[in-house]
Amino acid sequence: MTSNNFYEYIDRASIDENLICEVCHNPFLDPVVTQCGYTYCGPCIEQNIKSGSHCPSQSCNQLLSADHLTPNPTPRLIISMLDNLRVRCRLCGETNVNRRNFDEHLQGSCPERRIDCSAKDVGCPWSGPKNEHNEHVKMCIFEKLRPVVDILYKVIENQRLDIEKLQKQTEQQTTEIGQLNTQLDQQKAQLQGHEIKIGDIQSQNQSQNNEIASIREQITTLEGKINKVRSAIHWLSQSQEKEHSDIHTTLPI
Repeated sequence: MTSNNFYEYIDRASIDENLICEVCHNPFLDPVVTQCGYTYCGPCIEQNIKSGSHCPSQSCNQLLSADHLTPNPTPRLIISMLDNLRVRCRLCGETNVNRRNFDEHLQGSCPERRIDCSAKDVGCPWSGPKNEHNEHVKMCIFEKLRPVVDILYKVIENQRLDIEKLQKQTEQQTTEIGQLNTQLDQQKAQLQGHEIKIGDIQSQNQSQNNEIASIREQITTLEGKINKVRSAIHWLSQSQEKEHSDIHTTLPI
């Protein structure tokens, strides 16, 4: 139900006092029952609990809690009586309105209800009575500029969609770059491992080359010794042949 700030009751004196809230002194709206058994308007007692937390009834004054408020099981006849109360619209003065239908009147037929310009969505700040809206729209520069503004909005919307698309592409590319960087780091780690292995192999090769050089030196030394032995053997052989020849020549025939 709309706030009763927008309407007032007609012939209040004829309204049954049992239908009156002791807090706002108006007919019940959304009635609730307290744990002490009193009935109040829901908004009234909730506000009262926030500010005082005691039952407003002078004959009770019991401490209240919002947790113990329950909807009033109001009989259908009472609800009908409340809904059929005649009210006067404070905006336009209309009196042929039941409280039940006041929202419909306010949102629909009330000529004095304040509304925003239909061009509010494109920037018009005007707000005024409904019955002045049509005249305002005829002069409203924002409404006249609506076709241009609509085109600009469409351009902006398309640009926004393009930006979102580019952002998604950028996010995908960033993800791909991250994956490539991860792969690159892995390959670098593998390369470092290979470089370490290559260094170890090169060290082993150097050691082997040193051993080979040492063996070659030993072979060269041995070859020198062998050559000396061969020379000695050759000399001995020649010496023996010479001695044999000398002996042969000295023997008488």
